[in-house]
Amino acid sequence: MTPPPLPPDELIDRVTPGVAEATAETNRADFRTSGRQSVQDLEHALAAIDRRLDSYGRILEFGCGCGRIMVWLEPLAARCSLHGTDIDEAAIQWCRKNLPFAEFGVNPHEPPMQYGDAMFDLVYNHSVLTHLDERHQDVWMAELRRITKPGGTVLLTVHGEQVFEDNEIAMAGAGEDPRRWREQLESDGILFVEQDSYTGSAHPDFYHTTFHAPWYVFEHWGRFFSIRAYLPRAALSFQDIVVLERPDDDPPRPRPVAARPAKEAFGGPGPAADGETNLMARVEAELTREIAPRYASRFGRPGELARRVLLRLMRPYILIERDLDRELAGAIADTRRQLRMPPLVKDVLDRHSERMKRLEGDLRVELVRLADRLDRVERRGSNDG
Repeated sequence: MTPPPLPPDELIDRVTPGVAEATAETNRADFRTSGRQSVQDLEHALAAIDRRLDSYGRILEFGCGCGRIMVWLEPLAARCSLHGTDIDEAAIQWCRKNLPFAEFGVNPHEPPMQYGDAMFDLVYNHSVLTHLDERHQDVWMAELRRITKPGGTVLLTVHGEQVFEDNEIAMAGAGEDPRRWREQLESDGILFVEQDSYTGSAHPDFYHTTFHAPWYVFEHWGRFFSIRAYLPRAALSFQDIVVLERPDDDPPRPRPVAARPAKEAFGGPGPAADGETNLMARVEAELTREIAPRYASRFGRPGELARRVLLRLMRPYILIERDLDRELAGAIADTRRQLRMPPLVKDVLDRHSERMKRLEGDLRVELVRLADRLDRVERRGSNDG
């Protein structure tokens, strides 16, 4: 079999940037092998829902670049209509010239694309939403829904737990503290890092690094599609693959969801989520009942003291959106039933549940420390008197 054509090095570097010590020859080899591996990854992801690539009539690669994956799909062209789109005009020009078995188009930085409603049976990408903020993701999720047929499949990749842990290790090795990124990811479900290696590069200004928590994918992306499977480390052994389906009984097209503002604790703007209310209400009740009355004369009414303490103590936790006891277990069980989760997804959510329980344990430890500090303050006040 004749090897597929290779793009020029400057196009290869845009989609598979090599390490500094790598040679051009090494980067070309990586371009070939990773593209072939990505096709296998797509087949494995589709197998999770009992489908195959060649079972789809019209296929679109969203963010095809210079054809890293598409070059390996030529055998499908006899029975599938293949399409690719990207914002990189030079890459698309190369694809049009060298991959005549597929049709290619340049898409704008934001929707709409040139395609008609419900045009594709399968839409897939590798590492597109891994570089967009929440607003850009929402408008593209709505657009992908528009161009996908009811019952059609969408495969997307995300930077999940594995990639985030690798970045935590790198940050710690560089002397940086990764905990604030961990807290934001666990509280918001999405982390967009603007100060990264793409800053000042040839990529667009909006193109940076994004991480996703699995629960965010199920909740937020579930507004646009049905989630059929979540497969950790299924894309080139490091990114997670999300298998989505546009429902047959198609409800009105959803509007992109605006980015959520940060919530404030007790009395701040915006309603708290149910899980957040359950956790914080328990803590407030404990503070009000057990600790605050002992210091009311010094710090004000018990309720006010409890709120003041919570604002300081719970700042890392005020965005927790899951109850950590029966409500969380029930929500996970319901989600598993509704989404027909494969075992890998169950494992992901179980790990998330365990992390939330650890946070609650940390919070209880902080409450004990707080009580000790307040005792010391009271003793010093008595001695001064």
